[in-house]
Amino acid sequence: MAKRKHSPEHEPFDVTLPDGFEPGAHQSELEAAAKKAGWTIERQGTTIVVRDVWTDNQDHAAWLVATKVGLPLERVTVWAGRAD
Repeated sequence: MAKRKHSPEHEPFDVTLPDGFEPGAHQSELEAAAKKAGWTIERQGTTIVVRDVWTDNQDHAAWLVATKVGLPLERVTVWAGRAD
């Protein structure tokens, strides 16, 4: 896959879903959003991490992912400024 171009004011955020959360009915919507946006979905034990959510702030990153899986914003955790 070709590298996506991002605005200079955007940075990659990782959004972690609650431990043990299963997307269930939202799985296909999350996968479609990930494919369209270039996100990577990883499972680390019982935790699902959505990587490379490029946007201008962590609140927007949380909103982008939370709305795709049907969770309230306060249930997701966002990490910013990854070096990899």
